[in-house]
Amino acid sequence: MFADKRVLVTGASKDIGRGIALELAGRGVTVVGTYNTGAADAEELLSLGVEEMVHLDYCDREESAATLARLAAAGPFHGLVNNAAVIEFTSWESSLESWDRVFDVNLRGPLATAIALAPAMPPGSSIVNISSTAGATGSFNALAYSASKAALTNLTKSLANVLGPAGIRVNTVSPCYIDADAPAESAGLTPLRRNGFPDDIASVVAFLLTDDARFVTGTEITVDGGYTAADALAKRAYDGG
Repeated sequence: MFADKRVLVTGASKDIGRGIALELAGRGVTVVGTYNTGAADAEELLSLGVEEMVHLDYCDREESAATLARLAAAGPFHGLVNNAAVIEFTSWESSLESWDRVFDVNLRGPLATAIALAPAMPPGSSIVNISSTAGATGSFNALAYSASKAALTNLTKSLANVLGPAGIRVNTVSPCYIDADAPAESAGLTPLRRNGFPDDIASVVAFLLTDDARFVTGTEITVDGGYTAADALAKRAYDGG
């Protein structure tokens, strides 16, 4: 199913991106990953089956454009996973200080990468944008992050519209709390009574990259163990709390 497929995974050195890169490599995909920080982690992935790791800093627009052009020239890619993201915690009054940095990585980056790679992607290719359930709610101390993720989910729909005639599908996967990033109490707020792990996300991404998802485009798949399906106060009352 993945034979002779090349997929670019951005932000592949850590956490969800690492899980996706390893999942795909384990299925026989030729995986090219990008990283900004975590050079040692990126190096380790090369010993675990990832074909290549490329430094990419979306906040440096000139350098990132050149890097994306080199990646496009080395294509074609059959899949793109836009996972690279940054979150900055600030008071709402200080949100403007981080706004451009967060949006450069979380929103402009995925669009720039799609623009660079899509022209050479063959029919049947797939783009998966990694958003977040934070994009469906407001924030108290990460306004730019939540807003950028909401915008990314909407961008997915637009890209699905314009790339559909070329046979390229575009979808969003939105995780909730994952593994080490999760506060201790979050597991008890999900119907499945656990937090997620990177491979929980990676398996859904892998599905969207295959022909099994050939008629799925422009949609969002929430992978959160049911977290957003449960009202926290109602659940506490139901549990007798």
